[in-house]
Amino acid sequence: MLLAPNQAEAHPHVFVDSSLTFEFDSQGLKGIREKWWFDEMFASMILGDFDTDHNNKLSEEEAKALKDGAFINLKKFNFFTTILIDGLPYTATEATEFNPSIEKGTLVYEFFIPCKVLENNKKHTVLATNIDKSLYTAFQMNPQNKIKNIPPTLTARLDFDIAEELTSPITQMAPEAAFLTFGPK
Repeated sequence: MLLAPNQAEAHPHVFVDSSLTFEFDSQGLKGIREKWWFDEMFASMILGDFDTDHNNKLSEEEAKALKDGAFINLKKFNFFTTILIDGLPYTATEATEFNPSIEKGTLVYEFFIPCKVLENNKKHTVLATNIDKSLYTAFQMNPQNKIKNIPPTLTARLDFDIAEELTSPITQMAPEAAFLTFGPK
């Protein structure tokens, strides 16, 4: 028993449904737009702190306070976004266009991860998923992720599957991921 691997003792405290939209410009992949819907318990806790007038809407000031007080901390964890470009890790070091809102009583984050992949007459594969390696936050990815603004010179396909390359025998985690393949027509 002493030689058996230790199983992770952590379990999720926050549950998030997420979706990814892969956005293109004329040069190739521009980045990934993410949308997260938080569970009711976590949302009520955060909104209790940041929706200070308790009107179930986030004013500009409340949204800024939420960004500074909660969202910006996710930079330490690459915004819980794992990306592989052509099999190589890409670190999400910034998130732009942060827009928190309240939809149907729950907290929603929308933001953009710049992730430039130039179209250079080659086929590219981009794997993207949301993972909290501490297992404190559990993500459920929408299998209907999207592609936006694909240039007419490119072809793209988006699949959804288990990311075998990110499976961890230690945590027994097998994350779902979006697999974008694109290249010249």
